[in-house]
Amino acid sequence: MARRGDKKEDAVEGLKDSLYSRTHELESHIESRTPLSSKRDQVPTAWSDIRPARQEQVASVAASPVEPTKPTSPTQTKPAPGRYDPLQDTPYVKPNFLQAPMARKKRLSWSTKFLITSSVFFLGAVGVAAYLFVYGGNTISSQNIDMQIIAPSLVDAGKTTSIQVLVSNRNQVPLQLVDLIMDYPDGTRDPADQTKALSHERQSVGTITSGQQIKRVVSALFYGQAGVTQNLSATLEYTIPGSNAVFQKQVSATFLVGSSPISVSVNTPTEAITGQQFGFDVVVQSNAAAPIDNVMLQGQYPFGFSIISSTPPADAGGTVWRLGTLAPGASQTIHIVGSIDGQDGDQRVFRFLVGSDADSTDTVVKVPFLSVPQMLTVRRPFISASIAVGSQSGKTVTAVAGASQVGVITWQNNLPDTVSNMQVVLTLVGSVLDAKSINSGDGFYQSTNNTITWTKDQVPTLASVPPGGTGTLSFTFATLPPGSGGTVYANPTVDLSVSVSGVRPGQDSVPETVASAASTQVVLSSLLGLTAQALHFSGTFPNTGAMPPVVGKPTSYTILWTAANSSNTIANAAVSATLPPYVQFVAAQPGSNITYDAPSRTVIWNIGDLKAGAGYSSGTVAGSFQIAFTPSVSQVGSEPALTGQATLTGQDRFANVKVQTTADAPSTLLNADSGFTGSMGQVVGQ
Repeated sequence: MARRGDKKEDAVEGLKDSLYSRTHELESHIESRTPLSSKRDQVPTAWSDIRPARQEQVASVAASPVEPTKPTSPTQTKPAPGRYDPLQDTPYVKPNFLQAPMARKKRLSWSTKFLITSSVFFLGAVGVAAYLFVYGGNTISSQNIDMQIIAPSLVDAGKTTSIQVLVSNRNQVPLQLVDLIMDYPDGTRDPADQTKALSHERQSVGTITSGQQIKRVVSALFYGQAGVTQNLSATLEYTIPGSNAVFQKQVSATFLVGSSPISVSVNTPTEAITGQQFGFDVVVQSNAAAPIDNVMLQGQYPFGFSIISSTPPADAGGTVWRLGTLAPGASQTIHIVGSIDGQDGDQRVFRFLVGSDADSTDTVVKVPFLSVPQMLTVRRPFISASIAVGSQSGKTVTAVAGASQVGVITWQNNLPDTVSNMQVVLTLVGSVLDAKSINSGDGFYQSTNNTITWTKDQVPTLASVPPGGTGTLSFTFATLPPGSGGTVYANPTVDLSVSVSGVRPGQDSVPETVASAASTQVVLSSLLGLTAQALHFSGTFPNTGAMPPVVGKPTSYTILWTAANSSNTIANAAVSATLPPYVQFVAAQPGSNITYDAPSRTVIWNIGDLKAGAGYSSGTVAGSFQIAFTPSVSQVGSEPALTGQATLTGQDRFANVKVQTTADAPSTLLNADSGFTGSMGQVVGQ
């Protein structure tokens, strides 16, 4: 046994030398892999099965002798001479990790964990409370500012209402440069000046010290429809010591409009067909105990709406109605007829304001009591039609008076169903319409009522129109020339209206009639007239020089311009002409507004407004100036022009279009001048 112990000690010493030596080289031993055993083991399924098995295994391992391991590889490497290999001389003992059971960690109970957590939370709460007690007084926050709006829950419209705002500063520092900002609902007025809108008001407060409470009182006139909830807000702006930042604290309040001196109800349809006329009523009623003077209603129309008529008639472009004095409980109804254009599904809002305004020249309500909106949805017609005259389309087109016009009707089926037996009827109305000139094309013209009708008998495609089907129909008409029959019509128009109808399959296979309508007004522009004459023996100027004109010697002439206008007033009317290089401008008729621009050699006559009927139902408008003509040798035997072509231009106030006309240039041939003979027109030599 002693010898065996010596060998173990030698092996240990050799192992130490190898571990601490820097020159020792370890040699690896290649061992064969241990094959897996095919033995089937019983795997325990519960802790109760493991403990007895582990005890038996520990006992058997302790009782069995330890045998040295033998190398599994057939080839073993011997240690180098003079070296000791502990791996070869020390027997290998296979480790057995089941010799003793593993010790289980002791876990804390639930009650112990709860106790520890509660203790930590308590200590943290005590620390936070101590910090807030010592340092919390220096914290500045808007939460330490108390604001309150004291306002009545029910407010009568049109009566002065007082509102209180309370502010308390619970911070330990003062609030500096404090401003109180009030935001009021739409329609609020200043009690000091009811014509002044009051939507925003700012008051300077100054400084609010720590612990101080302030009270501010504001007054306003609220307007609105009875039963409507209104909102107002108060904002406190302030700074704190040591900071340039501006902080805010805001509160709001609501109130209910109890009553209004005047109520307005708008009864519009919920939907309207684009391009078709529809009507609605606006009812204004007094709720006051005393009469209300100078009641005024103002309408604000949405985009695309055109007013056609109203009862009673409106002022200021169909948007203002002056209703005078309304007695207590009295009411007035305004009926409005118009049309609206838009895309299918467009939503448009009408808005009506009512108030009191003593100034009859105002076009808006200065002191509105309330504003009432009303929404309407635009719908596309089932079948649509439009009218074009010339190359123009829309509600209003312009045309020249006395001329022939070409019209085109375009129709379309907008339904997903086929429309059968479609019929198109066009009606033409106008005092200046020349009924004899109407040409119906493929349709039938009824002269008794000036209508043209197209049916499947005239146009076979109207018998059955598929979904999305479209087509055109043409017609022509003319208007009477101005002054025809000795009559001049002021602001002449021709109204064209078309109606389209058809039959589509309805519910339960019952045919349903669908229809649509459209209209266009043809506004006739005024017909202008202009003449230009040259005079020598008559006129407003005494003329000199040889007749006929002689080469190298000046001869003076009077140029007379005469303007005429048929039916509409022409604004900014002016006549202009350019003088040739051999003519010199001499003078203009006093008071005629005729001027001469030397750089451009242009004579300009500023007429201004040219009244309707000038030269037709009233006298013409004339202006004259004098020129001097010095002939050249190259002009011998000719009748030279004394001015260039004259042009009259202006703006037709009714048709809202530019109009113009021209006059030929006058020459030395003075056929309209008394005392002139034919031989006096040609230039002669000296």
